[in-house]
Amino acid sequence: MALAAVLLCGGKGSRMLDGGITTHKPLLEIGGRPATRFVVERLLGGNLEFAQILIVVPLGRESEYEDALKGLNCQIITQNHALGTGDAVYNSLEYLLAPVKQVYVSFGTQPLVRKETVEGVLDIHMRRGLDFTLATVVMDNPYAPLIRDSDGNVVGSVETHLENAIMPDYGETNIGAYWASKNALNQVLCGLYDSLYMVDENRYNTNSGELGYPNEMVRGCL
Repeated sequence: MALAAVLLCGGKGSRMLDGGITTHKPLLEIGGRPATRFVVERLLGGNLEFAQILIVVPLGRESEYEDALKGLNCQIITQNHALGTGDAVYNSLEYLLAPVKQVYVSFGTQPLVRKETVEGVLDIHMRRGLDFTLATVVMDNPYAPLIRDSDGNVVGSVETHLENAIMPDYGETNIGAYWASKNALNQVLCGLYDSLYMVDENRYNTNSGELGYPNEMVRGCL
């Protein structure tokens, strides 16, 4: 079974630039290495074999990531417009190799996700034959609350920033580590692009104008 990883390193970095920091956030160093390189090396050092690792970066940052990830055999993909994490994943779909069946999506800013978590979530994902699986944690003030019904079934996922959802004092949220079948990604994200993207305005027909991830995948797989 062929696996791929897509690491999202988008964003303009406006707040950091305002503070005088020109290094892109996913390239800030962790233990002497750029954070995204740390994430890639952890994936490569685990028990899973990835047929490809795609790195989605903003326009104009390509050479920085090529230098930071030299020797790791990653493919750099440009997200030409900052239209959200869901749009970034959508842009990566055309680059996935034909044999790839399952795709791990995470962020270049997530060096603390352990390889045991990545592998354990994939094991559950495969054993249960799921379309989309995400690791979660229960914490104070969750940024992207996962919603369950009285029986514990997932019925939704929202975001407090892009979607202006109310942030609960305590609840369940994802940790930024997701497995999805390529078929589910194609079905959900291509469908959302076709129905929501407004070509003339170069934005999505959402409150923020962006397409989020993983909330759109959660809702699309319910």
